Amino acid sequence: MVILIAVAFIISVVIFAIVKPAACSALYAGAALYALYLPAGLLVKWKLSKGFPIAFLVYFLSLIAAGLLVLSIPQIGEEFFKIREAQAHYYSIAYQCPLGKLITTLQTVFLAPLVEEVIFRGILFEETRRALGTAPAYFVSSLAFALLHYPGLGALPIFIIALSLAFAYQRYGLPASVMIHAFQNTVATLFFY
Repeated sequence: MVILIAVAFIISVVIFAIVKPAACSALYAGAALYALYLPAGLLVKWKLSKGFPIAFLVYFLSLIAAGLLVLSIPQIGEEFFKIREAQAHYYSIAYQCPLGKLITTLQTVFLAPLVEEVIFRGILFEETRRALGTAPAYFVSSLAFALLHYPGLGALPIFIIALSLAFAYQRYGLPASVMIHAFQNTVATLFFY
């Protein structure tokens, strides 16, 4: 079923990419790329342990720590906010594309959290944990996640948040990290509407 949904989504995105302006192609291609990785979710365990609200508490504490880092070290804050400006510019362009708001929202709120958590926590965290142990798994998966989202010093606040996602995954299961990641992206997306 997941594969059929992914294929249907990819076909519709390809049609829009062919018919519509080139400026929208990146949006459609990005959404299609995320959809291609949906079947990777079949490779990992899906369990949600009791005590899940504690993962949200750890996440909120990581937000506070990340915010303090951004506000207290000017170089980190400058890089972080430059990237936020670039993201706002991306959203303003994406929202002008046919179905832009819908595709951007689906990609940001549903596809990205699901696919990224499967890749960074379900696969990378687990493989690193098996090979090197739990502490290196936290570090490697969180650093890779942060650097994918922000280059340079701007990645540090994301690294802190990624550690809380790794905690949610390791302690409460993949559904916990996916839900927290989706919550994070939903709140971030609301700022761009």
